Parts: sequence; C-alpha cells; structure tokens
Amino acid sequence: MDEIKLSLSQAGPSGELSVIRVDGVVDAITASELEGVIANLMSQKKFKILVDLGGVEYISSAGWGIFISRIQEIRDQGGDLKLVNMIPNVHEIYELLEFGNVIKAFPSLELGKKAFHLSPEPDGGEQRVWKTEDRVVAESGGSIQAAMAPGHKQKGVADPPAVSGGRPPAGTFRSEEDVILHLVIDDPFSTVSELNKLASGITPQFRFGWWRVFSILRRHKLLRLRSRFHLSRRYNR
Repeated sequence: MDEIKLSLSQAGPSGELSVIRVDGVVDAITASELEGVIANLMSQKKFKILVDLGGVEYISSAGWGIFISRIQEIRDQGGDLKLVNMIPNVHEIYELLEFGNVIKAFPSLELGKKAFHLSPEPDGGEQRVWKTEDRVVAESGGSIQAAMAPGHKQKGVADPPAVSGGRPPAGTFRSEEDVILHLVIDDPFSTVSELNKLASGITPQFRFGWWRVFSILRRHKLLRLRSRFHLSRRYNR
C-alpha cells in the first residue's frame, strides 16, 4: 500500500509562510492527506504555502489536481502556493503538462522561500508531523486532530480515472486515437504514462507505449494541459 508522510513547519519572522514537506507517493489513495493539510492551513487564514516535494517519488493526476483546484482560491486571498525540490521524474511531468503556467516551481527550498520575499527568520520553528495511519498530528506538548476524518472526501481531489463501469466496451474503439481521446476527455490531468497504462488495460487489441501516446497527443495538439482541459470540458458539459 502506498504511503505518504507530511510534515509542516513555519518560516518567516512571524511564521507567515507554511512549508509542507512531502515524502512518498501522492496518488488517488494518498492525495486526500495532502489536501487535508492544505485545507487546514486555509481554514486558519494561512495562504502562503510552500510544498517541498523532495521526498516524492510520483504524483498522479489526483495529486496534481489538488494544487490546480486550490491555487486560485489561495491567490484570491492574497497568498500563493509554490513547489520546490522536485526530483527529475516528477519535474518531467510538471514540464510536460505545462503546470509552470499555473504554479511556480523552484529547485531548492531556499529559492522558494525567497520567492515569497520573506524577511530573515529566527532560528528554530514549529514542527508538526501528520501520521497517515491515524490522521493525528503530533505536536510538541500534545496532539491535535488532522483536518480530515478517515474516509472523508475532500473537495478538489480527483477520483482515479475509471476504466470500467460506464465506459464503452473495448471493441467500440476504432483506433488508438479514439482510445486516447476518450481517456483525455474522462481525465485531462492524466499523464502520458497514466494514459498508456489505462489504454493498454482496456484495449489489448491495440499496441501502445509512451512514445505512441505522446505522438497521438502531439498530433491532436493536446500536449498542453489547457488544450486537454478544453477538450474535456467541451464533451462533459
């Protein structure tokens, strides 16, 4: 089972910047943990958020969806959400999906902090650790409940792409392009790797692969996240 570990600290002279350190995998199962932390910060009127992804091995469409769904609300409150320390594999997807047009990312924690134009901070700082297994926040001097209860569905967290139950039988797809376009319409946030895995699972009569899926997206001018989103919106109104 995939696991995620989240820790929270404050930066700046008055703790105005919240730094979330993420370790593990952010997918459809664990994304709600991260969503809960961000929602809890927003409920406390803390809208300057820096997410340190240095320990993250993989982010699914559900994970990216958290940032996309929250960013405008955070900015409307005068804050911002930025990402730092992505490993090469994660940063490759970030660039491929062109999330840089929506959320800024930096190669180090120091550069991310500077982007918020903070004053020099004193030594030390508050540290909290969210425990995935019991949703309890361990804090010096005691403990508090995490932002969400077990099983609670957080707003803005995308469901995993469905591959059955309502999807047309595999035989109804006439070409590889039909399969990929159908999956993009279902979930425009799916990465090339996710599309390849889903397509291969539901249509064994076609042969896919990362480059084949990439070529189809490029041919239909769907490499940009905005283009895929517009296509999905057009068919899901």
